[in-house]
Amino acid sequence: MVQRIVEPVLASLGLVLVNVEVRGRGPKSLIRVVIERPVDQGEGAVTVADCERAHMLIGHALDAEDPIPHAYLLEVSSPGLDRPIRDPGDYERFRGRLARFKMAQPMLGQTVVIGRIQKLDGTHVWVEVQAAKANRGGAATLVALPLAEILEARLEVEF
Repeated sequence: MVQRIVEPVLASLGLVLVNVEVRGRGPKSLIRVVIERPVDQGEGAVTVADCERAHMLIGHALDAEDPIPHAYLLEVSSPGLDRPIRDPGDYERFRGRLARFKMAQPMLGQTVVIGRIQKLDGTHVWVEVQAAKANRGGAATLVALPLAEILEARLEVEF
């Protein structure tokens, strides 16, 4: 219900919904909304002003439709630099970026794989993983991570 209210508000601001979460009950309820720019606008950062405008308009829309009949706290933010990667569009959008993958089953002997996103083929995300000896002449390896085995994927912050 909340998502149905939030998405058109964000569209009017040229933003899209990454995630909406409703937690708690009663006056301690929290509505957490995570926003970003559409894929066709690249990776332009969501600004504090964007979050403020979205917060104000989402708050008005929620108050008008009243999906939660009691007091709640509304939180609006960007996904952050280490944002989660949730759907196939994210893998395409962040091709070439470094990411951390938590796997259900070990890959390369580990349940956490860090590598650069190369491509998506429908059932796997292909990641270039630096060999442990890469700093001493080791080569990078292209690894296919099964999407069904990825528990969590996040961008890594690069400096």
